[in-house]
Amino acid sequence: MNYILPRINPAVMYLMLFVISPPAIMGEETDKSKPVGFQLYYGSDPQVLNLLQQRMQPGQVVVIELRGLSKEQIQKLADRAQQVKAKMIAYLSVGELGQIEQQNFQQYLKQHAPQSSLAEMSLSKNETFQSWHMDVRQPAWRDFVMQRVRQIYQLPVDGLFLDTIDSVDLYITKKDWPVPRRAQSVKSMISLIREIKAVSPEKFILQNRGLNLIGKTVFVGDAAGVFVPGLDLQQQHPHNPDGLLWESAYMHSGEWIEAKERELRQIQQQGHTTVFTLGYTDTKADRKQFFQKSRAAGFIPAWGSSTTRLHLEPTESQ
Repeated sequence: MNYILPRINPAVMYLMLFVISPPAIMGEETDKSKPVGFQLYYGSDPQVLNLLQQRMQPGQVVVIELRGLSKEQIQKLADRAQQVKAKMIAYLSVGELGQIEQQNFQQYLKQHAPQSSLAEMSLSKNETFQSWHMDVRQPAWRDFVMQRVRQIYQLPVDGLFLDTIDSVDLYITKKDWPVPRRAQSVKSMISLIREIKAVSPEKFILQNRGLNLIGKTVFVGDAAGVFVPGLDLQQQHPHNPDGLLWESAYMHSGEWIEAKERELRQIQQQGHTTVFTLGYTDTKADRKQFFQKSRAAGFIPAWGSSTTRLHLEPTESQ
C-alpha cells in the first residue's frame, strides 16, 4: 500500500526557517563528513538572514531559496558557511512547477520544445500551493530541471535540496495510466535524482520525501502491479542522495509507514545517507516522542509550528 504524506510548499518566496541540531554527546567523536545539523529558509528578510548566519555551525546543512536573494546576499551566506565549515545548498523543485518558475518554463518551451505544452506534461494542479505536478519522464521538463541545476551551480553553493520528489506517489497510483506507463515515470524520477547528483558528485544532495523510492524495489500498481529497482539507500551508490528529509515524521501510523520507519533506521545505520526528521505542532505527532524516537534512531530532528503555512519563527531542536 502506498501512503502519500503532505510536504513542504515547493514554490514560495515567503519566510521559512528551520533549525536542527542534535544533542551534544560527551566524549563521542563526530564524523566530520556527516551532517550534524540543518537549517532551511525560503525568504529574504535581512534580519532572518543574519540570524541564519549566526546559527550556522560546523557540519550543518543550510537550505536556501536563492531566487529571492541578491548576489551579494548569496555570497555573504556562502562566505559565512565556508568560514564555519557548514554546507549551503539551494532549493530546487523536481516534481512540481511552481508559480515563480511558470513563466521561465513557458519561455523555455517556446525556445526548445515549441511542440510541447505545460498541459500535456503536468498531471494535475496542486491547489494548495498553486503549482503543477509534473511528469519527470517528459524530456522538456527533465531538460529544464537540469538547466536549473547548471544555473544554480554557477553560484557559490555546496549542493541542492531536491523538493517535491513525492510527485512519484501520483505516478504509482495513477489509475488512468497502465502499470507499465506508471513504472516508466517512477524509473524516470529515480534516474533524474541520480542524474542531478552526477553533475557534480562532490556536491551535497538532500532529498525531501519520496519514501516510496528509498528501498531496494518500488511496487507500482494497485492490487496487482510490478516491482522496479529503487534507490536502495542502504547500499552505497555514487549518485544516490547524501541526505533524506522525512517531513511530518511520526505523524501517521499503519503498516506502510511503520515499514518505512524501519527502512529509515537501517539506512541511517548503514551510513550512506543521513536521515533528517521534521515534526509539526498542528499534527497528531507527540512532540516529546518525536524527539525521543528521532534521536534513538540517530536521525537529526527539529520541530516546526505548521504544515500548511510558512512562519516567522524558527523551529526548535528539542
